Amino acid sequence: MHENHPLFGRSRETEIIEGLIDGVAENRSAVVIIEGGAGAGKTALLDYVVETARQRELRVLYTSGGHRRPQRILGCARELLGVPPAVPTLSSGPDLGLGFGPDPGLDDQFAELDARVHHLTAEGPLVLVVDDVQRIDEPSLSWLAHLARGLSGLPLLLVASVSTGERPAAREPYDDLRNTLNLTEIHLNPFGQEDVEQVLATNRETPVSPQFAALCLRLTGGNPRFTWDLARLLNAEGIAADDESTGLLAGLAPPRIARYISDRLARHSAQALDVAKVLAVLGGTARPSVVRELCGFEGSTCDDTIQSLTELGLLRAGGTVAFVHPIVRTTLYRCMRTAERSTRHLAAAKVLAARDADAALLGRHLLAAGSTTDPEITDLLCDVAVRLASMGDLEQSTACLQRAIQGSLSPAHRAKLTLQLGVALGGYDARASIKHLRHASTGVRTSAEHAVIGQHLALATAALGDLDGAIGVLDEHVGLLHERDPGLGRRLRGYRRMLSMLRGGSSEGFAWEQPSRGSTHIECDSGTRAALATGLAWKGENLERSAGEAEAALATGRLTGAGSLVIGFALLPMVYADRLDAVERQLLDAEQHLPAVQVPELAALRSHVALRRGDVAQAEVAAWAATAAVADDLPEPVLLHHLAVLVDVMLERGEHEEAAEMLRQAGLPHELPVTWRHNHLLHSRGRLRIACGDIRAGIEDLLACGERLARWGVTNPSVSTWRSDAALAFDRLGERPRARALAREEVIAARSWLAGRSLGVSLRALALLTTDSGKRLTMLREAVQVLERSPAALDLGRAVVDLGTALAEDNQESEARDMLRRGLDLAQRCGGTALADHALAELVRYGARPRRRAQTGWAALTPAERRVAQLVVEGRKNREIAQILFVSQRTVELHLTNIYRKLNVSSRVALVKAS
Repeated sequence: MHENHPLFGRSRETEIIEGLIDGVAENRSAVVIIEGGAGAGKTALLDYVVETARQRELRVLYTSGGHRRPQRILGCARELLGVPPAVPTLSSGPDLGLGFGPDPGLDDQFAELDARVHHLTAEGPLVLVVDDVQRIDEPSLSWLAHLARGLSGLPLLLVASVSTGERPAAREPYDDLRNTLNLTEIHLNPFGQEDVEQVLATNRETPVSPQFAALCLRLTGGNPRFTWDLARLLNAEGIAADDESTGLLAGLAPPRIARYISDRLARHSAQALDVAKVLAVLGGTARPSVVRELCGFEGSTCDDTIQSLTELGLLRAGGTVAFVHPIVRTTLYRCMRTAERSTRHLAAAKVLAARDADAALLGRHLLAAGSTTDPEITDLLCDVAVRLASMGDLEQSTACLQRAIQGSLSPAHRAKLTLQLGVALGGYDARASIKHLRHASTGVRTSAEHAVIGQHLALATAALGDLDGAIGVLDEHVGLLHERDPGLGRRLRGYRRMLSMLRGGSSEGFAWEQPSRGSTHIECDSGTRAALATGLAWKGENLERSAGEAEAALATGRLTGAGSLVIGFALLPMVYADRLDAVERQLLDAEQHLPAVQVPELAALRSHVALRRGDVAQAEVAAWAATAAVADDLPEPVLLHHLAVLVDVMLERGEHEEAAEMLRQAGLPHELPVTWRHNHLLHSRGRLRIACGDIRAGIEDLLACGERLARWGVTNPSVSTWRSDAALAFDRLGERPRARALAREEVIAARSWLAGRSLGVSLRALALLTTDSGKRLTMLREAVQVLERSPAALDLGRAVVDLGTALAEDNQESEARDMLRRGLDLAQRCGGTALADHALAELVRYGARPRRRAQTGWAALTPAERRVAQLVVEGRKNREIAQILFVSQRTVELHLTNIYRKLNVSSRVALVKAS
């Protein structure tokens, strides 16, 4: 059978039919009942019975119980056999207790019909076909059961179809029919995955994606009619059956399904279509009580309709009601007129609001209802918007506020909503936020509103990189609030101080920051505390007080609404103080509550924290998250450059060429902009240039980094250890006096701050520049001891390896090997491939035989090679991989060469199989 035939997938059923037709042609009798749900293909199979019987030159008589017409006593039976009606309709005349009106003598009528059957079969084999037998009148159903019991000896085949779940006109004769001895039952099951794939492949030259077919199966429930109708629409629309097209399926509404379902529901009952539409508007799933309230039917009518549609196979009932076939919901919804949809969504919103429904669900219904001037709905939109904003769903919250503003509002109410909208938009669209905040400022009346506008307008401006503009906004609003509300003015001055410090070159002193006698902390707002904490940290003064002010700023909770920029600013002093656990807790809380637009800032800060801890893998994940977010047009981080940690990660793994290529692909200028975020990148680029052999250029970057940090008043090496890196680079050029001077300067500054990481890193650098072996060992041991009290595991590993090398050079080989093994273990646990390779080489050099890393297999792949291999397995081409990883195609090709060698494969296909 051709695969585009309506009976595709029904070969077993057609074989049964053909055998029974052949039997009646040989004067044998049989009864067949074909059962299936709506759209299962019952009518198509009946058509096949008729066609096949006529091809065998058999007489075929046909009738259906599904027509809309007055039912007469034995009307369907008489129509089937061509016997004229001789009695009134079932609804006329007095009830004689027989269930079907006046009785003109059923025995006589049965005898008349039996005689007609005997006459027809005497002329030749006969095939009787009855569609929707459950809908025929009760007397006709009784006669069919009577006929089925008396078929013996007649060349007669009786074929009837029945819809699953539909109640027959009378239960007893229906059961009699189904209990006939020579009955054959055919149950039409839904399509499976393979069937759906073959249907979709009809008239297609390209293969069908299994994922695409699986989604089609879920949408249609394997219903043959729906599957064929969907396939026809896909072909007509030219939609490919591949993975990339799966997103298009959910919104498709085949018109053939729409006509079929609407007609089916209308024929079922007057209430069925209304119940289905209500459920479609509710999203395809809802509680029965909600459906009942929206339908407004009296008594148990709604429940009875739901039950009957469940029996019909269109709905699934239980704690909730749902469509069995999701495509039916989409089709019904899309085919409703816009006005009807809006009316039903508005009604649903009112019902759900009375039930305190989820804000997101309410918001969807309110937005789908369209514009309204109803004050009640406007208030509801505002209430839902506030609830959504508190949940972090700023996008839908903003949409609700925008819809509310379109309603009929007073100027004051409109200004208030515009202000709320501007604040909400600051969460993910800074430009739109600025537009609405400026518009709202024309109607501002209270000091609190001035403060809110000033704060959020400044932060949105800063998010676009315009720190001068942001400071100007704050100056304007601080001036407005100076006399009206000094407390709110102080709060805005706190934000101004933070932004001024990020801009650099600020000459603002901290006279206002001195605590009163006997107090630990100054009495000021959270922004001022954050600015004070960072100022102290940059100067390297009083670690405990700096960290305490930062913790106090965060503890007030007022920074939560200020976004990632200000939260990050308050966290920087804690990062410099090595309190990384507390920072990560704050970041986790911020990530859970701040919108997606804050991802770059938070991810860049998280990557920086992870690298300081020595977790190279986590640092890479967070850094790529920041990079990807910026690539998706989200604002670039202001505190830390999103590429800087990636450079550092690649350096830890010895991937110098990949890091250099990534920076080339980024298209950064040689002279990096003088902004706070580029200081870290300048430091990282300097280290990279030194690692690549361009030592002089790397030193220039490091010295430039130091000069720029001086503009911000930064002397603390915990902010940047540029001196240590520059000192070691000068030593490679033979300029040891200058190298030692920088290293000593950093050690002195680090001892003033007393953070373990910066002091340990500084001591290690100075030790490596010391020619006296005894002093070198002493300083390296101190560096190890200091770093052991810090969270900086990878920096500890470096110091431990250097101590092991120094011990070996001092002929303390046993302790040296212990130290080198410890350093190797630390490097491997942190993911520091370059340090691990160095430690391994030192162990071999001094006579140890450590276990070498795997040379073949997946374990032998470097992290960069694993990333390339994974992208190849995903089906990416070399050009795509190069763009994703910010490297050249040549670099990707080199990685592939190494991957093929280590995995012993020779092609991409073989690599995929090996995965």
